[in-house]
Amino acid sequence: MKRRSTKQRDIVYSALLELYHPTADEVFESLQHTHPTIGRATVFRNLTVLVEEGRVYRLNFPGDGARYDPFVDGHTHFSCRSCKKIIDLPPVDNLPYPKSDEYVIETHTVKYYGLCRDCYQTTK
Repeated sequence: MKRRSTKQRDIVYSALLELYHPTADEVFESLQHTHPTIGRATVFRNLTVLVEEGRVYRLNFPGDGARYDPFVDGHTHFSCRSCKKIIDLPPVDNLPYPKSDEYVIETHTVKYYGLCRDCYQTTK
């Protein structure tokens, strides 16, 4: 459901485009420099609306808070279990979809976990 756009929502979305998989707190902190009157609750509320509208993807990784991605083109993600860095990967094609009369699959997510190059190098 697309809601009426607001100035605050546009500001939050613009901040997402400038950041890389930020948490809601990181979005709020980044806006404090340019929009000091915007409240934390406003940022959180507008992130929720952007997710509900399908304009933003909420990333949830074990051991890490929710992060947000304004690029909803179907790419996949890698999460480093050591430094928590998230890296965009190309989409995975030709996944087998389980078929059933009990549900209809509308979308899916693929997440990879491991060590990024920097963390892997420090473990050698």
